[in-house]
Amino acid sequence: MSPVGVIKIGSTSSTLLIAQDLSKPLVRRQQLLDLFSQESPRDLLRLVESWREEARHYGARLLAAGGEAVRKNARLGGELSHLLPHWWSLTGEEEGRLAWIAVKGERPNAEVVVDIGGGSTELIWGQGIWSAASGAARPDFTVRWPCLPVTARPVFVGGTALAVAWWAKRPVLTGADVDQLRHAIEGAQNPIPSLDPLRRRLLPSGLAILSDVLLANGWETFEVSERGLTEGLWLAASLGRVATE
Repeated sequence: MSPVGVIKIGSTSSTLLIAQDLSKPLVRRQQLLDLFSQESPRDLLRLVESWREEARHYGARLLAAGGEAVRKNARLGGELSHLLPHWWSLTGEEEGRLAWIAVKGERPNAEVVVDIGGGSTELIWGQGIWSAASGAARPDFTVRWPCLPVTARPVFVGGTALAVAWWAKRPVLTGADVDQLRHAIEGAQNPIPSLDPLRRRLLPSGLAILSDVLLANGWETFEVSERGLTEGLWLAASLGRVATE
């Protein structure tokens, strides 16, 4: 059976994943690019060409999709769909649903998932999904985050949430952890020395969104999953979302 490959074009982070078994990837590569900048789309197209060839080398069935920055850039979306025949033009709601599927595959008891990306944020629960074009790279602090009809502890995904988890080093996190990391950054400290410069630039806005979502819902604690849109795309592709190229 040939492996499944996915290319996830995020607003600030793009990923190539090739695997026959999601728990044992053959290839996983990530590149941080702020696609809202002028130069990054050109760099992305070169990167995607090399990733497409790598997927062909493995004989992988390939599915590719993009996030908010691609939705805002019709020209980039057209170039990507030309390079990648199996291109999926995702809506924000579809992004959220794929992240939900990925987290539920790992944590069946999860009742709500929050995906804070570079260009958009999605809140997903069993009965619905809510998406806003506000993310770490392009925050919109006028957004009124919904109060969901869910009292269970949420699971957050995305680079911002992962940074909090790496910093706090605990499976269950609190709003205080988020606030402490924000204060450390605002105080010109470098609380996560290994953090990429782009991640560090985006982190304050991402943390502000995370805090606002927690506050709007009265959530005192939360968890973080390393799974997200990339793994959701892989699961969709493995179930036949794309035919063999």
